[in-house]
Amino acid sequence: MIQVGFKDILVVDDGSHQKKIFEKIGSLPQVTVLTHPENYGKGRALRTGLAYYKDHYSYDEYCGVITADSDGQHLVDDVLKISKSLAKREDKMILGVRDFDQSNVPSKSRIGNKLTSLGFRVLIGLSVSDTQTGLRGIPNSLIDLSLSIPGDRFQYETAVLIETGKVSGFEEIKIRTVYYDENKGTHFNPVKDSIQIFNLLLGTFFRYIFVSLSSFVVDILLFALGTKLLFPALSVRIPLSTAFARIISGAYNYAMNRKIVFKSDRSVVSSGFSYLMLCIIQCAVSAGLVTAICYLLPLDEVPVKAVVDTCLFFVNYKIQKNYIFKNKETL
Repeated sequence: MIQVGFKDILVVDDGSHQKKIFEKIGSLPQVTVLTHPENYGKGRALRTGLAYYKDHYSYDEYCGVITADSDGQHLVDDVLKISKSLAKREDKMILGVRDFDQSNVPSKSRIGNKLTSLGFRVLIGLSVSDTQTGLRGIPNSLIDLSLSIPGDRFQYETAVLIETGKVSGFEEIKIRTVYYDENKGTHFNPVKDSIQIFNLLLGTFFRYIFVSLSSFVVDILLFALGTKLLFPALSVRIPLSTAFARIISGAYNYAMNRKIVFKSDRSVVSSGFSYLMLCIIQCAVSAGLVTAICYLLPLDEVPVKAVVDTCLFFVNYKIQKNYIFKNKETL
């Protein structure tokens, strides 16, 4: 790195027992070694480096930070690619992405990346080719956000991708795909760390499921009350009962989704109007489908409605997440 022109290099010793290596590189005038007394994890090490950069370097002199792992996967030429891209645009995180279809990629890395990339696309709405890359360019505009994100181990990098992706998106740069000795030097635990990563990806969806299930129970009970007791007239009992149930359960669902599930900062007026329009459309679709099915088949309205609304469940999640409760800075 020094030979190609990097004059300030931060190295984090995360509790390593090989102190002589860090003593040797720390003697170089361009290198600053930051030491943890014990192994705290990659996330903590990254935040230590970012915090030191923020406190000791001028944003007028530097446009950001490039992070690189120490396991031999990142080549100097690829670090230079990230540096050049970071210097040109200071509003997005730069990702050095590898080709996981190459034969030298360990199976656990290939499968892990495929699954997490799919999770990002389906659950978060972000397209990331390499969710595991440690070669990243972080502009000054994203330093504070990166420091505010919790997590000490590998899940920290996933959380950073999620939060920065929502704010600014990414720019991907193709880099060499290098693995030494099946990547045995990594501290990544494919079971423990994967569970923590998917907990981040699924967190919002699980909260949405809980709120939706409770709203669903309220809605079904009110619908049953309407069809059996309040609106006995055959010609109107389904649409009236649907509207009656949806008004009450919808108010509960809106409040919970806004505050608990998506943690939206959009105003009640803006998000409330959009949510109301979605409810009206869904109400019409639900009532129409239930009426048509019950007209064509000798079935009870309540279980038919349960099936119809289950199908609409996943559509509603994407609409609410990507449009109605999307935070203002990501609009």
